[in-house]
Amino acid sequence: MGDIELLSWNYKDTPELFSSLIKKDYQYFENMMESRTINKYIILITCNRVEIYFRPETSIAGTIEGAVHLEYPDSVNHLFKVASGLESMALGENDILRQIKSAYDLSNKRGKSDKFLSYTFQKALSVGKDVRTMTDIAHGKTSLASISLQIIEKEYGISAKKICIIGTGKMATALLNYLAGSGSTITVAGRNIDHSRELAIKHGAYYCGISNISELINSNQIIITATSSKQYIIKKEDYLNADKDKIFIDLSNPPNIEKANNIAIKLYDLDRIYSKALETRKQRRMEIKKAEDIVKNEFALYSNKINEMKSDEIISAFYKFADIIKENEIDELKRKVYLSDKQLETINIMMNSFTNKILAPYTNSMKTFVRNNEKYSYILKEYDTMLKKVLSNGKKVNAKE
Repeated sequence: MGDIELLSWNYKDTPELFSSLIKKDYQYFENMMESRTINKYIILITCNRVEIYFRPETSIAGTIEGAVHLEYPDSVNHLFKVASGLESMALGENDILRQIKSAYDLSNKRGKSDKFLSYTFQKALSVGKDVRTMTDIAHGKTSLASISLQIIEKEYGISAKKICIIGTGKMATALLNYLAGSGSTITVAGRNIDHSRELAIKHGAYYCGISNISELINSNQIIITATSSKQYIIKKEDYLNADKDKIFIDLSNPPNIEKANNIAIKLYDLDRIYSKALETRKQRRMEIKKAEDIVKNEFALYSNKINEMKSDEIISAFYKFADIIKENEIDELKRKVYLSDKQLETINIMMNSFTNKILAPYTNSMKTFVRNNEKYSYILKEYDTMLKKVLSNGKKVNAKE
């Protein structure tokens, strides 16, 4: 099985294709991998990216249209940057760590991870935490919710405004937390009136359903959508005649608000918010550099550990190969002479000792060599290919091979 590779669709590199793919469910991407006989993978789905980290049996390059395909080491380097918040729309966002852990836990639960993917994702989570502890990259406004409200506060003001939040999930909760004490009048709207009521009561807000979108628009100055709906909640005809003081913020992917060809409409979708977020990146160049250095250093340590893990597998195959040869030779000996159980036990002990004494210095040297010479890790691939070929014949193996 090969090194970890990545298929990625995201808001930055594949925006048009991503908008359609984000409407697919987990099973869709799982079927995508299984149909290509890939059984070890972790699927990360967020509002800004769909990424599949996997270990292929054979190359899949060019077989999945539209995906950004990264091979090792670029694939794992990318994961470390994602975990660090360097690839997020909101630089340094913290929620991505929760999402990575959830993706890893789900893969484990479904039996789709292995020790290499597990170690890689555990390391990514550790790197993400180190970056946030050792730099100020996550200082200040780091979530889409906070950045969007910061934009509105700066350009229009929030105090004393009437604000409607459509949605009752994590993003809606974050918005309510940020709006606490703002002096605005807030209404929580959702498909499930019980969920809307529960969330609104916790934050001292009003609540309602979304059966009458026009009324929601007319009675509020700022309308924010933050749901997982695959369809438009607000269509362009719902707000084409809205007065010029209305502000629409769409924090959903796929979009919840259909765009209208009207420059007078103040609509902030993820693309527009991202362009504003780029200004934050410019202001934090030093912190980004620190984070990138941490990722680089931690990846070097990770790479050494992965090579050790690979060499352990190869060494295990060496001993398995030796054990097959031993069994072949004992079977041959038994055909020529009679051996009692006691004699067979003695011969087994002697041959095991013989195998250990012969292989130990060579396998230890290989581990040391690979650990200290990362760029020669291709040797492991050669050994792996050779031993798989030799062991595929089981007890019929020919020692001369």
